[in-house]
Amino acid sequence: MGDASLGSKCKGRKNGTLQMSHCAKQLGYLEWKKEAILDQIVNSKITRNDKVTKDRVYEHYHLTTWMHPLFTRLYNRFYHFGHKCLDEYLVKMITPLALAILYMDDGTFSKAGGRNESFFLCVQSFDFANQMLLKKSLKIKFGLDWNIVKAQRSVKGHRLYRMRLYGRHNDDFIKIIKPYVDLIPCMHYKLSSYASTSKDVDIVRPS
Repeated sequence: MGDASLGSKCKGRKNGTLQMSHCAKQLGYLEWKKEAILDQIVNSKITRNDKVTKDRVYEHYHLTTWMHPLFTRLYNRFYHFGHKCLDEYLVKMITPLALAILYMDDGTFSKAGGRNESFFLCVQSFDFANQMLLKKSLKIKFGLDWNIVKAQRSVKGHRLYRMRLYGRHNDDFIKIIKPYVDLIPCMHYKLSSYASTSKDVDIVRPS
């Protein structure tokens, strides 16, 4: 649902792969996803894959897994005409760990106007209907209310949307994701002012 993408099986290959990229600042996060989660399923490799513009070189790292039938099944279920889509089964399967990863992948915050933080899920790759499905699931599973708000238009001029958490649920949201984000020092900045709190939390490691 977040930064990762699935590749369908290529010609001459039996199954698909999963891949994702992160900037140098988030290399520790990429390594954590590999070692704590993906290595329990299939072998994978991280390689440096810099992004080059006219002005500078951006240090990036790319993870690619070996082929696995699981990725083929997931691709066939959740990709339609080459694009990721959500369905009721997928959103019902979201766990606290999955929500934390989705936020670390595609989440951000703002403190505009000196108010308390506003937390966002920047899921513009999903259309309005898919985001409504996600919004309803997060309300049912975690009691979190989100508002679907307008985001910048796509390069083709299409209207895009993202999800903004209602401020009254900030503490509840952080309580859910913080035990996982705390495992990854390079991602602490995503918690904004909550990163410096001294509240006791139970450290939960993925099983």
